[in-house]
Amino acid sequence: MRVKVGLNMRLRDFILPLLVGSLVFVAFGDRFLPAPLSTASASTRTQLNGLLKGMLDGFLVYNRYHKTEEMIREAEKAESKKR
Repeated sequence: MRVKVGLNMRLRDFILPLLVGSLVFVAFGDRFLPAPLSTASASTRTQLNGLLKGMLDGFLVYNRYHKTEEMIREAEKAESKKR
């Protein structure tokens, strides 16, 4: 039985350290890296936070009183039309 070690194995061995290094750079890089890299880490984190906030702003927040509030608005409109 031959085990084929090719590009996929080398790529997998490279991705995990790269991912861990990237997470450490973004999360803690401004605390221990020298000046140009620490500002880059803080800037990257700020940009990622803005990107994630922008992506999550599109989702609606669940409001369990939505139907009740809508019925109150309709009742208030009907009340104001009667006057």
